[in-house]
Amino acid sequence: MVTHDSQRFIEQTLASIRDQETPADLLIAVDDSSTDATPELLTQHGFAVHRATSTSQDITTRIAQNFQQGLRAAARAGADVVVLGDHDDIWHRNRIHHQVQLLEQQPDAAMLASDGFLIDEHGAAVPGTIRGTFPVPADFADQPLRSQLTYALRHSIATGGASALRLSAMRDWSVPPGWLHDRWWSLAALRAHAFVLDTTPVIDYRLSPEQQVGLDAADQDNGRRWLLNKLSSTATTAARAKDLSRLAKR
Repeated sequence: MVTHDSQRFIEQTLASIRDQETPADLLIAVDDSSTDATPELLTQHGFAVHRATSTSQDITTRIAQNFQQGLRAAARAGADVVVLGDHDDIWHRNRIHHQVQLLEQQPDAAMLASDGFLIDEHGAAVPGTIRGTFPVPADFADQPLRSQLTYALRHSIATGGASALRLSAMRDWSVPPGWLHDRWWSLAALRAHAFVLDTTPVIDYRLSPEQQVGLDAADQDNGRRWLLNKLSSTATTAARAKDLSRLAKR
């Protein structure tokens, strides 16, 4: 989990992690300069809290680097399956059990992208799901790799807060500057034929005006295409074209 001044919502998130029917073996948080009680709350709930080391001024790059820092900490501790979490979502009680079981059934999978219900900043249900916001063709898994990658460049197919990773299934989890971690990891996992879509909701995804990236309440009111187009534009620069070229050669 990556956190920053998360006190407003994080106690609900931590309670949902604590109440998992299959407990986590290790809890890691990368805290990015919180000035509230976030680090103390994390420690009280058994998290190993690491201070973020990223110095990037670009918020997308910074968040991605914070998540990479967390993966490195998990790898050093001997973890292989890593369940990602946002600081304001609520985990369903069977989340860890469900995602670990699916990864065990598919031992070559590197990234599992599950679904989630939507809630507002007060915790009230909002119509729809993550997958409904970012739909994926029903035959996506059967499409040629080129078609999958083309679609994944133009649409978000994985939300980090609802995803799980198997670290040993990919050689390189680093994210180039300018990319969201979940967008890059989904592309890398697809390239490695190691990406799995899951239609089961495993979290309640909170929509809040305070979000720095991701869905927010304004998107619900104004049309979800706005964010989809915004995310798609991250793959248009020359630098990102070079990133994709290097990915294609893996």
